[in-house]
Amino acid sequence: MKNKMRKLLLLLLVANTSLMGQEIIPLKYDNTGLEYIGTEIKTKSNSGIGHNFKNISIPTLQVFLPEGQSQPTTAVVVCPGGGMRANAFFHEGLDVAKALNEKGIAAFVLKYRLVPAHLIGENEGLNEPYHKEKKQLTYGHLDALNAIAHVRENAAKYHIEPNQIGIMGFSAGGAVSIEATYKATEYNRPNFVAPIYPWMVIVEDQAPPAYGPPLFVVCTTEDRLKLAIPSAKLYIDWAEKNFVSELHLYQQGPHGFGMRKTSYPVDNWFNHMIDWMAAIGMLN
Repeated sequence: MKNKMRKLLLLLLVANTSLMGQEIIPLKYDNTGLEYIGTEIKTKSNSGIGHNFKNISIPTLQVFLPEGQSQPTTAVVVCPGGGMRANAFFHEGLDVAKALNEKGIAAFVLKYRLVPAHLIGENEGLNEPYHKEKKQLTYGHLDALNAIAHVRENAAKYHIEPNQIGIMGFSAGGAVSIEATYKATEYNRPNFVAPIYPWMVIVEDQAPPAYGPPLFVVCTTEDRLKLAIPSAKLYIDWAEKNFVSELHLYQQGPHGFGMRKTSYPVDNWFNHMIDWMAAIGMLN
């Protein structure tokens, strides 16, 4: 009986590992200036589905490759949100990776470094001037750049096209993706970027980078963090430079919708992004 239980547990573990991704890559990092106590913390998500992570001190990249690809494919680094304090790993991470894989796109879900948990008060909200979050972005965007570099360095291994590597992020993850885009070098720059309801208040005000990667922005007017206008301004920054850019600003839909259904038109955002990627030549 015990042997049967062990075999069953092993099968469940293998199945779960398959669903969760083929590989987890630790990224290089330097925590000088940060004061972590304890290990990574797993918590229940606000939606009650799946879980979030807090106190991430070691950045990792989880690999999700589509099945049955006969030619090199597009890749996307996915940055979940969470106010630089948590990582919404399911509806802004794993669910996104699954949807990308279904479209034949390789996905790499990033767990970037977060504000050390002990520095956040139990009932402390997100309030200006966001010192902790802005400081953390200076570390988190490096994790995103290292993620892009890793994917590009291993393009042959993952069977992807090295000039079709994008980055997308949700809320604080959108800030991570945009800051990485601004600060990228020739080797770790994204070929396109898709900030979804990006939390631009923590991003340093700066001009679009000269290489001008194609930009796809999504937000809703009723977003409770009032991210619609900053999202529109981001689009305008790109459009004024005549860079490839597209903005989808819906009226209805809560902040943090991710891959969850809202029964509003915003539910179409993901398919619109895929159509846009195809239209700009970023899908084979």
